[in-house]
Amino acid sequence: MELLQNGPIDGPVYIFAHGAGADMQSEFMTQVAERLADKGIRVIRFNFPYMIKCKEDGKRRPPDRAPKLLAAYEAVIRYLACPVIIGGK
Repeated sequence: MELLQNGPIDGPVYIFAHGAGADMQSEFMTQVAERLADKGIRVIRFNFPYMIKCKEDGKRRPPDRAPKLLAAYEAVIRYLACPVIIGGK
């Protein structure tokens, strides 16, 4: 699992998920993460499984169904093992 982090190591943690058309490294995602980090919020970004596949083979795909998206969120939450706030684009 690849995670991107902005902001302090401690403090509030916001898990920030991408939308259907762009990945965790998009300009929008990066700008929002940097602005939140400037406010002292630790921002964690990740790619959903369908976006990982898009990056691997270059083919656009629709988002996975909700159970698979929720499982990806849950994996990140378990990995961080701390209280978090989740959200996305």
